[in-house]
Order: sequence, then C-alpha cells, then structure tokens
Amino acid sequence: MIRSPCIRMCGLTREGICQACGMTVRDLRIWRSTDDQTREKIITESRLRLDSMQKLRDEGFVDDREK
Repeated sequence: MIRSPCIRMCGLTREGICQACGMTVRDLRIWRSTDDQTREKIITESRLRLDSMQKLRDEGFVDDREK
C-alpha cells in the first residue's frame, strides 16, 4: 500500500490545498478509497503543488497563514 503524503500538519489555502503536503481537499477525501495508480498521481501532483507554493514564497509572496 502506498503511504499518504499527509504529514498531519494541515493548513488549507483559500484554494483548498494543504500547505503541508500539497494535497487538495478532494485528494484527502478520496485517499482511503482510491487505487494505487490514483494515489501515485495524487502524490506526484501534490509534490508539484508544494514546489510551486515554495517558489512563490521564495519570491516574496505571503501564504494565507501569515495574514
């Protein structure tokens, strides 16, 4: 079984993306009942989201938690 990227430090953005793991609300909701192929896709997409959010922070954008 593939482990979830969730690190149990949830903090959702206004767009419904967890700032700790990069999963969307939909990803979190379906994780337990989905197949390994979908889980791999969720992991890949969540990593890309985290990278994008980090790049924005590096460029000086403030995340929702800092407001």
